[in-house]
Amino acid sequence: MDTTYKITIIAILLVIFLICKGVYDERKYRHRLYKHLKDSWGKPSRKEYTYDIMEAIKYYYNQSRQDGDVDDITCNDLNMDAVYACINHTQTSIGEEYLYMLLRKPCTDISVLKEREDIINLIDTSGDKRTKLQAALAVMGKLDKISVYQYFEKAGSVEIGNKLYHICCGLALVISILLCLIKPEVFVLVSVFVIIYNVLSYYKNKAKVDHYIKIFAFVARTRIQSEDIAKVEIDGLSKYQERLLKCTKSLKKFSKNSWIVSGSNMGGSIADSLMDYIRILFHIDLIKMCNMAHELKKHKDELIEIFNIIGYIDSMVSVASFRAGLKSWCVPKLYNTTGKKDIKMEFTDLYHPLIENPVKNSIKTDRGILITGSNASGKSVFIKTVAVNAIFAQTIHTVLAKNYKSCFYHIYSSMALRDDIFNSESYYIVEIKSLKRILDKALEAKIPVLCFIDEVLRGTNTLERIASSSEILRQIAKLGSMCFAATHDLELSKILAGYFNNYHFEETVEENNVVFDYKLREGSTNTRNAIKLLNMIGYDPSVILRAERAAQYFLENGVWKV
Repeated sequence: MDTTYKITIIAILLVIFLICKGVYDERKYRHRLYKHLKDSWGKPSRKEYTYDIMEAIKYYYNQSRQDGDVDDITCNDLNMDAVYACINHTQTSIGEEYLYMLLRKPCTDISVLKEREDIINLIDTSGDKRTKLQAALAVMGKLDKISVYQYFEKAGSVEIGNKLYHICCGLALVISILLCLIKPEVFVLVSVFVIIYNVLSYYKNKAKVDHYIKIFAFVARTRIQSEDIAKVEIDGLSKYQERLLKCTKSLKKFSKNSWIVSGSNMGGSIADSLMDYIRILFHIDLIKMCNMAHELKKHKDELIEIFNIIGYIDSMVSVASFRAGLKSWCVPKLYNTTGKKDIKMEFTDLYHPLIENPVKNSIKTDRGILITGSNASGKSVFIKTVAVNAIFAQTIHTVLAKNYKSCFYHIYSSMALRDDIFNSESYYIVEIKSLKRILDKALEAKIPVLCFIDEVLRGTNTLERIASSSEILRQIAKLGSMCFAATHDLELSKILAGYFNNYHFEETVEENNVVFDYKLREGSTNTRNAIKLLNMIGYDPSVILRAERAAQYFLENGVWKV
């Protein structure tokens, strides 16, 4: 048996081994993936949210901002980034960006919300088919610090480099290797030189297009996995699957042999490791990318359509998973009002998604709510709870309560404000501008405004605060808006009795402890415990005594003793 024959046999056996190893690795990967998806159902899919990751997630929404969205002030007030993190159960970067966009755009069309609800229910009840759908999404994966939509959007202007140059690099190495068979003493050195040149050239050019390599691999996976998504037989998804297949067909040439760029899914397999060396030496992935860039320029619209379909499906799977991890939730009952009349809100056992052991509260009202109580009694948390769930109701059609009913609203808040040192604006200026935007929206909007205000005009003196805040809140109510306002100014309870219902939170001050039950009660507060709290902290008894006498004098005479 000659040497050539032996080498041929060894090569054939090696190929068979690599094929078998690849099939085994793929099956093992799928088994691990399915187990992970089943075990993680009902849990958030991402643990880390750096600044760069959040900016990438927000990119899609930032390109589609509209009037009526949940604005930046409200997002900051409600800590919506943290809220988003707890409902983000998506499997793809596309889904992450799409879900964030949904959370910022409360819907006022009941038919759109009903369609979302139907899809969520179908996914939730589909069992193993749901896991298969999740697996198809999970293979696409997530790209940290990269907005998929940003790169999809710019696909028409991608410039990868000179395709002919990379072809020449690969051919030079092939020719030099072949010439080694003729004159090895010369062309071995030439081959070594070409290898070194190709390696250096490869890394230099790859560094310039590294993000595009990742995104092209992602697009290729997306296109391939879209076919798997379309094959999952879940009733109600057919119209999305048909649109998805139509778009992916136009990108068939783009994804053909895309493994050259993307590699395998097993991560670290022998076959993929060998391919890495071939890519470096012959530039084959850079050559393929030039072809892929050309295809993307022709099919940018189809690419954006694929983004929207995948994003929608993945975000609905995420909502279904989020619901599965909740102890209690309900589908909201939403209705349209006639103009700005008939504004109502009713809920039972409402709670906040970020509080581990929440105290649940209930309310039924047809006008604004004024909430009084001491610091840390629960006022701010309660209005944030209502605000977050109002957004949930009109976005993911899920409310953390036993039941929830309200009309459609535009949702705004004015709570966690701060001085703007860059524009040389005091807290008071920032605050009145924030309140003005709510009044402007209440005046122009065709549907009611639902607003949340914590400590109205806290940035100014008591006299002007009460005079101005009472008129601002009265005007908000007269414009047909529903307002939840928290305040320490008990005078507002009496001044606004004709426009707001009064509620309060209480606490019990014991010898060295203050106990809050965080339960909402009807009426305004009749307790004042701020001075008693001074004693708990250890203030001089004489200071506490004089403070109590001053407060009592004011209550009896209506003026402060000088």
